[in-house]
Amino acid sequence: MHVRDLIKSAMDSLLRTKGRTALTMLGIVIGITSVILVLSIAEAAERYIVSTVNSFGSGLIMVANGPPSSGSFTSAFAEEVLTYDDLKAIQQKSWIDLAIASVEQTDKIIANGIEREGKVTGTMPDEIKFYDIKPAEGVFLAQEDVDSRSRVTVLGYEIARDLYGDENAVGKTARISRQNFRVIGVMEKTGTRGFDNVDRNIYIPVTSALDMYSKKYVQALVIRTNLLSITDGMRRIQDVLRDRHNIDLGEEDDFNVLSQEELVKTATQITDILGILLTAIAAISLVVGGIGIMNIMYVTVTERTREIGLRKALGARSRDVLAQFLFEAIVLTGIGGLIGVLLGIAFSFLAIVAISSFQSGWTFSISTTGMALGFIVSATIGVVFGYAPARKASNLNPIEALRKE
Repeated sequence: MHVRDLIKSAMDSLLRTKGRTALTMLGIVIGITSVILVLSIAEAAERYIVSTVNSFGSGLIMVANGPPSSGSFTSAFAEEVLTYDDLKAIQQKSWIDLAIASVEQTDKIIANGIEREGKVTGTMPDEIKFYDIKPAEGVFLAQEDVDSRSRVTVLGYEIARDLYGDENAVGKTARISRQNFRVIGVMEKTGTRGFDNVDRNIYIPVTSALDMYSKKYVQALVIRTNLLSITDGMRRIQDVLRDRHNIDLGEEDDFNVLSQEELVKTATQITDILGILLTAIAAISLVVGGIGIMNIMYVTVTERTREIGLRKALGARSRDVLAQFLFEAIVLTGIGGLIGVLLGIAFSFLAIVAISSFQSGWTFSISTTGMALGFIVSATIGVVFGYAPARKASNLNPIEALRKE
């Protein structure tokens, strides 16, 4: 048979049973849509994380608790070892440009009889230099505030508006963790950074945070050196901390030092792994859809046994019957794959728009890998799951088929 005849025969057959055709394609459509949606969001997340890390500028070095062998830069179960004194020792080095220690804690803040929840960020003056932010009203934390463990705070834009409305918050008092803090500044509207809404941050001196939450250790150090080699900076920081923590030669560090490039690599690996896992889950629906196609094609062969017998009696060869039914399965999965790709693009766009409404910085683009995978998988499913029913049809004996009621 010619390809044109195969296409006409396949379309006529599928259009005769529109409802069954639609239900059969549903599994393929859902599977392809899910794969493209998952991969597109994973790629968008990877671009977002990379752009966020790169926004800190070049030469960024981060130090966190826990040894490198822990396998996670920000493990919640890592033993805490980094202290504020570690940060001060590093700051004294001539090759250090900027350095801060940080402590973060979700807590409630009360002012004007209004209670709100935000992220209390114990930090230092260089915070605004690292992240290129500045106060819209008042001033940011000064080193004197950190040294004197002052009860002063700088509020994020949203927190300040929630508590004080259009009033100037500077000079007023807010209560954090049952302690009074004097508001010295309000940050300009910033939006999100990473996965945090920065406008809901509550900045206080890192020393005050350590006292208020009875903490001995900080969560992380963020450092920028003036050295030409980032590797040299990491090695020097490592030497300082190993000496302070009395780590002998040959023993593993009890802290983890990562450069900006390694942070990007780690983030990329995480998103890649998540993308693979979610794609594998979405692929289950493709397998289910393929099995559904095979079952429906077996039913179709049974229903059209007399037609097959008549065609073979009139001279159709077994390979013609095989091609006819195999082509029907391919057309079925091909149309399902095309619909799945179009829906995947549409849902990916809507998903990125929805995410962007809560967190700025996400950009939409279609995963070409997902689209290619969708077309290849749908065609493969058509061949693999359509072959057995098509083979059964081609092997029917024309005399027995014509006797079929």
